[in-house]
Amino acid sequence: MHSVVDRHRRIDGDRRVDRDRRTDFQSVRPGRFPVVALVLASSLLAGCGRPAAHDASAGRLPPIRATVIQPQRKTLVRTVELPGRAEAYEFAPLCAKVTGFVQRVRVDIGDLIQGPKGDQPGSILCELLVPELNEELSEKTAAIAQTKAEILQADAGVKVAEAALRSAEARIGETQALVAKEESRYTRWKSEFQRVAQLAESGAVTRKVADETKAELEAADAGRKEVTAKIAAVQAMRQEADARLEKAKADAVAIRAQLDVAQAEKRRVETMLDYSILRAPFDGVVVERNVHTGHLVQAGDVNNQKPLLSVMRVDPVRVFIDIPEDDAVHVSKGSKVELRVPSMHGKPFVGTITRTSWSLNTMSRTLTAEVDVPNPDGFWRPGLYVHAKVTVAELNDVFSLPKSAIITQDKQTYCYTVEADGKVARRAISLGLQAGPEIEILDGLTGDEKVISVNANTFREGQTVEIAAAK
Repeated sequence: MHSVVDRHRRIDGDRRVDRDRRTDFQSVRPGRFPVVALVLASSLLAGCGRPAAHDASAGRLPPIRATVIQPQRKTLVRTVELPGRAEAYEFAPLCAKVTGFVQRVRVDIGDLIQGPKGDQPGSILCELLVPELNEELSEKTAAIAQTKAEILQADAGVKVAEAALRSAEARIGETQALVAKEESRYTRWKSEFQRVAQLAESGAVTRKVADETKAELEAADAGRKEVTAKIAAVQAMRQEADARLEKAKADAVAIRAQLDVAQAEKRRVETMLDYSILRAPFDGVVVERNVHTGHLVQAGDVNNQKPLLSVMRVDPVRVFIDIPEDDAVHVSKGSKVELRVPSMHGKPFVGTITRTSWSLNTMSRTLTAEVDVPNPDGFWRPGLYVHAKVTVAELNDVFSLPKSAIITQDKQTYCYTVEADGKVARRAISLGLQAGPEIEILDGLTGDEKVISVNANTFREGQTVEIAAAK
């Protein structure tokens, strides 16, 4: 009986102890639970034989370890990967300059064509039939022949006028000789009349002799006047002959000018006939055909009609790359570039930028760069998507740091260094070119510093650290 009672008492006592323990556990405040957990965890770790997280003898935590590097001088190469597109080096839509019927089409799409070589014209692509131009050419040819005949007549007229002028000049010379003769005759009879008149007054000769001498004098005077009148007439005839010669020469010049006009008209018609034959403007390939034999093609505005044929020059090809504004100022003619066609697993092309637009596109804020790629085997085709790797800049022997060592805050850029006393110091730096994970340091470092390179933004100036070996 006593044993049963004692057993019940022990059971009730155990229940009270358990209830008191639960009450004590629930009375613990929530804010203190993490501390208790940390203490329990520390006790458990200590019980497992692991070292404690603090120095028991010193009563403080050990220094934080920092991974450091020294700034190195190296060559930085900044590259940017951009999409590009391959285009034909030249593209020409060929349209009709004259109206006519398609007589023959000698090429089709995909055919290779040969452009002009020296004096040899390009290969014929299409021929038009223009009958009215052929007739007009015949008319212009006949007009040239007629004008040449008129030139011969004009030259003959010049010769006749020159002969008439020479005849008039000869007659002037002959008349001038007669004038001298008549003047001499008049002078002789004048002197004779004066002598005979004196003799007649003295009665040495009869009056009849004096009258006869006077009559001879008057005849000589009349002959002199007649010759003087003739010389005036001959001189007038010479002036007329001279004028006729000038007119004949002017007529010859005018007819020769008409010949030049006729020949120019013929050349115009021949040029229009040349337009009836479409020739290859360069070496390339036919990429479009919109015409067949018998079609009537109209000459007119090429912007409002499809071209008869379209041709491309594909050796070399142009690869266009749009360079963003941040890198545009560093890209120029001669910048290195590597081109690859993702859809065609071939060897990449390594070359240089051939030319740039220099000015940025105001809409996209990009610089258009072109690369001329030789294409003798036709690997590069217009329209291909191209992956371009452009070398934006290359700097030799410059200080650099990894991006993880650089901190930018409040528009200030700096890095943390570990001084000889083991404390962290803040160094303001100036940045230059960024090349992948490396950034050029323009100012602020000498190269002897120990710069924190890993998790730099977790450190603070004046903090004591322990240098860890860099991996």
